[in-house]
Amino acid sequence: MAKLIIIGGAPATGKSTLARFLEEKTGIKRISMDDLKETFFDLGGCRDREWSKEIGALAWPTFQGLINMHVGRGYDVIAEATFLWPDDHLWIQGLSDNYDVELVQLWMTSDPRIARERFVTRANTERHPGHCDALEHVMESFDQRFFNKSFVPMPLIGKTKIVDTTDFSVVNYDDILEFLD
Repeated sequence: MAKLIIIGGAPATGKSTLARFLEEKTGIKRISMDDLKETFFDLGGCRDREWSKEIGALAWPTFQGLINMHVGRGYDVIAEATFLWPDDHLWIQGLSDNYDVELVQLWMTSDPRIARERFVTRANTERHPGHCDALEHVMESFDQRFFNKSFVPMPLIGKTKIVDTTDFSVVNYDDILEFLD
């Protein structure tokens, strides 16, 4: 049975950090929505925030297609994205219904103020410029959408573990690896 490890949650909660760690420790292929978007930025260029959103809309079906391809062939895969949109769980649950897939969800959470601080630091330092999220006018929208609330895991039939990354030093990675077994 293929294992689909979903890593979701709000921006700057540590999704990529955990996904990379799990890929390294387990050897399971990681597919990241941000990595796809950044490849598309490199191919199609970087312009403004609207351009960034359009690139995201182009990358999403590719992300879904890669995940579908892996689980359809019986391969384990780590899927890393925010998974905050209303219909995301329908697609993932559909994979479980259509294929022999074990769903494991790792839901990343953090104090929204801490996530906002990380987001701003990342946007102004290491983040790919194509995301266009280092712009001051983006912060008002992001504050309303992401950094004034907490999000709950997707309602999936499978195992779910909430990982609080407010303080990265107390995240128990061995416990997460054990949860995946």
